[in-house]
Amino acid sequence: MRSLAAGALIAVAIASVGPGVARGEATWRLEQPAPPAGARFKVPLGTPDDMEFLAPNEGLLSVEGNAVVPTGLFFWNGRAWRQLSTVCGGSGEASRIAWAGPDEFWTITEPSEPRVGSGLALCHFKDGVVVGSYSTPLQSPDPFRPMDAAACDGPDDCWFAGIASEDPTGQRAGAFHLHWDGANLTTSYQPEGRGVSGLASFGGTFYESTLVGAQAGDATDPVTLGTPEPLGPILIHRLAGATFADANFLPFPYSGVPAEGVELLSAKSDATDLWFSGGGAASGPAAPHDGSVASPPLAVHYDEPFFQQAPIDSSLFGSEDRFVDIAPVPGTSSAWVADQALSERGSATDRAKVALIGADGSATQQTLPASGAGRGSAQLVAASGLEEAWMATSAGWLFHYSNGTVLPEDTDPNWASTITQRPNESVAQFVSDTPPPDDSQLFAPPPVQVETKASGESAPLVIPALLKDIKVARRGLTVTISFQLTRLADVQLLAKLHGKVIARTREERLKAGKRKLQLRFERKRWPDALSFKTKELTKPKPVPASGSQGEAKTGPTAVSTSVRRHG
Repeated sequence: MRSLAAGALIAVAIASVGPGVARGEATWRLEQPAPPAGARFKVPLGTPDDMEFLAPNEGLLSVEGNAVVPTGLFFWNGRAWRQLSTVCGGSGEASRIAWAGPDEFWTITEPSEPRVGSGLALCHFKDGVVVGSYSTPLQSPDPFRPMDAAACDGPDDCWFAGIASEDPTGQRAGAFHLHWDGANLTTSYQPEGRGVSGLASFGGTFYESTLVGAQAGDATDPVTLGTPEPLGPILIHRLAGATFADANFLPFPYSGVPAEGVELLSAKSDATDLWFSGGGAASGPAAPHDGSVASPPLAVHYDEPFFQQAPIDSSLFGSEDRFVDIAPVPGTSSAWVADQALSERGSATDRAKVALIGADGSATQQTLPASGAGRGSAQLVAASGLEEAWMATSAGWLFHYSNGTVLPEDTDPNWASTITQRPNESVAQFVSDTPPPDDSQLFAPPPVQVETKASGESAPLVIPALLKDIKVARRGLTVTISFQLTRLADVQLLAKLHGKVIARTREERLKAGKRKLQLRFERKRWPDALSFKTKELTKPKPVPASGSQGEAKTGPTAVSTSVRRHG
C-alpha cells in the first residue's frame, strides 16, 4: 500500500517503543468497551462483521448491535473503545471495512431505506463524517450485487467484491466487483466466477481469496469459469490491469478430501506480509447440506513469487475447524487466526479458539477464556504489533492480546464525536404519496392508469393508490413494513432473494387504515427485494390525475449523495 503501508510501519514502531510502563508477558484477556448509557454492566456488542487496524491506537470494529448496543462502528483510540457511528455499520455478517488513509475509510453496508439487503451499499467516511453513500435500485440496469470483501490502496484506488452473478442482460457474468478510482464507481464481473471472500492490497496490486461456490453456503448454483481448472479450484486471484486472474495456487491434496473440498475465507496483509486462511468447503458441489467438508484448516503465506500453504500438523485441529479470519503479525512471518467450526458460527456460549501460525507450519492454539463460561466462538482477529492483537467472538465480546504497554491515545478530533447522519442515496427515488410510492420498485404495483374515450376532459383519470406512506424499519433480523391502506383488500408481503420467494406473511383481509406487516429472516438468507401481493375487494372510483402524481418517475442507475463539512 502507499499511505497504508506507512501506517503499518508506524504500528510496529509504536508497539516496540511504547511509553514507560514495565512490560510483562503478552497474554489474552477480556477487554470489553464500557457499558452503554443506561446499562449497569458491560454487554456483548452483537455479531461482529469486520475489525481493521491502521495502527495500534487506531482501529475500527463493525457490529450488528442488539437491543442495547446500536448497529454501527466502534473506534479504538489506544486506551478505550467508543461508538464512532450508528450508521453504515454491520448487519448479518456482511459489513466490511477498508482503510483508505489516516482519516478515511469505506464500509460495505446496507442501503438507505426503503432499499434493503446486506452488502448492497457502500459508505465513504472522511474527516469524521460520511461523505458519500452509494446503492442502486433493484430494477437498475446495472445493479450492485451482494459484496463481502473490501480493500484500498490509498484514497483513489479501492476494490469491493462479492457473489458470483450476472448483469440483468446476461451479457456479463462472473464474480461481482466494484472499483473506486477517486471519483467514480465502476462495476465489473470478473471471469473466474467463484464468490469472493476476501481482498487485500499488497505490493502495489490487489489479491483476493475465493470460495468454491458462487456465494457462502451455496452448494447448488453453477460457477462460470473464464479459465478451466482441471486440477481443482484455484482459490487466489491477483489483479493484472483491470482483471483478477488466477494466481496458480492449489491447496494440499489431503487424503479423503475432494478437489473441491476446501475454500478460502479471508485475505489480509500488512506492510511486509500477505496471508490467506480457510478450511473445509461449505459451498460448491462437495459441500454437505448445512455443513462443511471434513478437512484440516489451512493458512497460506505469500513468499514471492510463491503461495506456500503452511505445513500445519493436522492433528492439532479438528476436521471441522476452519480458519475464518487471519491477521499477519507485523515484522514476523506468522499470523493469528480465528478458529471456528461452521457449527459454532453465531454461538454465544462456545469458548473461542485462536492460534498463532508460522509460515514454517508451527502452531500454538489457545482457548478463550481459559476458564469459566464461554463468550462465543472466535470470529475476527486483528494484529497491530508484535504483542498487540484483538479477537472478537461471534457474540461480540472482545479479547486483547497485550504485554501491558500503555499506548499513546489518538486524540484526533475526527474520531471524537458519534456519527449519526448518512446521506440517503435513495432520496432521489421518492415521489409524493400518490402512486408509485418509490421508484426503487420494491413495493409494486405501480399506479393503474384508466383509459377513457376522448370527451373533452383536460386530464386523464387514475385509480388512487391502494398503498400509501410505505415505510421500512429493521430491528435485528426482523423487518417491519408500515403503510396506509386506502380501501378493503387482501394483502400479503413477499420477500425475495435473487428472484425467488424465501418468506411471506399469511394473506390477510385488511380494512382501510394504518397497517403493519413483519417478517424475520436468517442471516444467510437475507432478501434483496420486498413486494406486496394484493387483491382489491371493492371497486375504486377513478379520480383526475394532477401534475406529476399520475406519472411514474425513474431515477439514475446509481445515486451518489454527499455532504461537506463547514467551518
